[in-house]
Amino acid sequence: MHLLSYAEMEAMPEPEWLVEGLIQTRSTALMFGKSNSFKSFLAIDIGLSVDTGRDWHGNSTISGGVLFVATEGANGVGRLRIPSWYQHHVVAEEDRRAFLYPQEICLDATDDVTALIAAMNIRGNFALVVIDIFGGSMKGSEIEDKTARAWVHGIQRILRETGASVLVVAHTGWQDDTRARMHTHFWGSFDSRLRVEGDKEAMTANLTVERHKDADSNGSWGFRMVQAGESLVPEQDGSVKPSKGRNLTVRQRIAIQALDEALQAHGTRKTGPDWPPCNIVLIDHWRECCDRHGVSGSDKADSRLKAFNRSRDSLIDRGVIRIYDGYVWRCFDD
Repeated sequence: MHLLSYAEMEAMPEPEWLVEGLIQTRSTALMFGKSNSFKSFLAIDIGLSVDTGRDWHGNSTISGGVLFVATEGANGVGRLRIPSWYQHHVVAEEDRRAFLYPQEICLDATDDVTALIAAMNIRGNFALVVIDIFGGSMKGSEIEDKTARAWVHGIQRILRETGASVLVVAHTGWQDDTRARMHTHFWGSFDSRLRVEGDKEAMTANLTVERHKDADSNGSWGFRMVQAGESLVPEQDGSVKPSKGRNLTVRQRIAIQALDEALQAHGTRKTGPDWPPCNIVLIDHWRECCDRHGVSGSDKADSRLKAFNRSRDSLIDRGVIRIYDGYVWRCFDD
C-alpha cells in the first residue's frame, strides 16, 4: 500500500472529462427522472457518443468502449434503440462497437461483479458502463443500508479494476420527484447527479447537472425526441428549459441535501389537515445537518445560524419546502 506524501497529493492531476461538463473519467454518475421522461434514450445517446468519439451535442468526449447493462427491455435496447442511433448518425458497421449485457445483474453480489469485470477485461478496454435500470442491478432492496454498501463497493471495484466510468439510470420516487428512489447511501455515493425532466406528449426532455463533487455544478441541455427507424433519438433544442424553480444555488442544494439526510435519520409523519402525506422533520434536526455540511462555510455559531436562515427563507420563497409548527418538509407539487 502506497501512502501519498503532501507533495504527491499536491501533484495529483485535475479530473478529466469523459463527456465534457457531464461525466468525468473513472467516476460514477446518476441520471434520474420520472418514468417516460426519456432517460434511457439520453443514456444511449451519451454512451454511443463515447463509443464513436463524437461530440455530445457540442461537448467533447473521450472515445472508448461502452457496455450497456440493460436490466429491463434488453431486446428493445439491443435490437432497436442502439441500431437506430447508429443509423441516424450514419455510423459505419465497422465502427459500431458497443456491447450489451442483456439481463439483470446483482452488483451487490461479489461473484456477479467479479464475472462482469472478467468479461469486460476479455473484451478490451472500456471507458463507460451504462446501467439501466438501477432497481434491476441488485438482489437486495434499494432502500436497505446493507444492500447499498455492498452495491457501492461493487461499483467502486468496476471503476478500480477496469478504469471505466459508470452511468446509472434510476427512477424518482412516487411522491418525491426531486431525487432517485434509493437509500441515502446510494444517493450520496455518486460523483455526479444528472436530473432529467421529460414531457411525453411534447416529446421533449431536459437534462440538468444537479451536482458534481469535484467540478462546478452547472449545465443544462434541452432536447426534442425525433423518430429514427423504430426508435427515438434526442436532438438538442435550446427552447426546452428545466421546470421553474429547479435551478438552485450551491448553498440551496447543500441545504436540500442536508434536509434529505435529516428526513432519513429523523423523519416522522403526522395526521391531520395541516400535515402533508410525506415525512416531516424538526427544523432543529435539519439545521444540525446543515451545520455538518457547512452551509455557511464558517465556524462561528451566529454566521451558521444566519446562513441557515437565509437558505431556509429562500427555499420557502421558491416553493421547495414548507414549514409548520416547528417541522419542515419537501414540496413536490411545483
